[in-house]
Amino acid sequence: MPFAPILDKSRLDVLIYSHDGRGLGHVSRGVTIGMALRRLFPELKVLFVSGFKQTATLVGPCPLDWMKLPSYETQIIEGKSKGRLGNTNIKNCYLGPARANIIESIITNFKPRCVLVDHDPPGKREELRPSLRLTKRTDTTWILGIRAVVGEVEDFWSELSKNAFQEHYHSLLWYGDKKVMGNQIPDALGRYFSTDPIVTGYVSRFLEMKHWTPYNSGRYAGTIAVPWLSETSLTLLENLYKAVYELGERYGRWKIFTDLKKMEAEANNIKRQFDAIPYCTVENVSDQYLATLSNSQVAIIYGGYNSLTDIMAAKVPSVVIVRGMSDREQEEHVRKISQLKPNLIYALKESEVNWKTLAEGLEQQLKVEIENESEIMLNGAEVTAEKIVELL
Repeated sequence: MPFAPILDKSRLDVLIYSHDGRGLGHVSRGVTIGMALRRLFPELKVLFVSGFKQTATLVGPCPLDWMKLPSYETQIIEGKSKGRLGNTNIKNCYLGPARANIIESIITNFKPRCVLVDHDPPGKREELRPSLRLTKRTDTTWILGIRAVVGEVEDFWSELSKNAFQEHYHSLLWYGDKKVMGNQIPDALGRYFSTDPIVTGYVSRFLEMKHWTPYNSGRYAGTIAVPWLSETSLTLLENLYKAVYELGERYGRWKIFTDLKKMEAEANNIKRQFDAIPYCTVENVSDQYLATLSNSQVAIIYGGYNSLTDIMAAKVPSVVIVRGMSDREQEEHVRKISQLKPNLIYALKESEVNWKTLAEGLEQQLKVEIENESEIMLNGAEVTAEKIVELL
């Protein structure tokens, strides 16, 4: 697609904002779309902004520049997300306004022609509101991107969110596929925001990263991903150890990716147990995860958007652990994908996980072959990049 000449070379073409706090989801989607923009339209001036400290790991070798905000931290308590102090030790009530000022400064100085926002129109803790007020002065087009399943997120389904969109946003993108989810969610989004969403397909970092780095990483029995730790993670790691030990080395090597830096002393004891198994290794979450996944017979993942998109793209039979969140977002998403791809997923509720259920699920999925089942749209990053350029 030809790109229109830019008269003001001092302006940023695209600013991508993804809020941070708990997992990789919002940030990974934003980074992936940024990578697609840099690959398909290398002349564009693109910048990514987030507080997520592992953004550089997600970007990998792609020439996508990014700016780090002071980060939020959240934790899961009884199925609900709760805030806690981030690495700055500044309380959220003070951190929010400071981040809002930083983002407003970025908008003022770079005057982006387009801003792509993930999930929440006013931003995390409304930190985009001062920048949204600059829209007319900076002549900026604001675009909102929404994941396939939103869930019952109170801040998202609020009058503040709806009003911010209707006052300042130009377009609404839905990162899903109607073959999976049907019409209910995009129709609900369209009614709520009074704008028909553009269906892009799933945003797959797995597929985009293949353009930037080869997936040569040996051959593995399985890949296990515990990308962020919660109140139940220690018990899960203990059960994983027993399950992998029980399965033995007859299937090959196992690799576990988790956040070692957040592990306390007791969890480090679990790591030492894994290290004592000669056919198993534990590593920090890194860009090696996708390479290992692509060369694995089976995987264990949590049922978040990006992890599910990874296994759909890699076509790896998986045991999917569904977190017991109050909005039941993961349960609904896993159920819908399983209906379309029944061999891909062996679902376990987090409350049902023990070493026996994990071992049984892994053995079943190790015998599964992914046939030419109904294909799902996974080119959402490319479609989104092209839609942005159309708007520019």
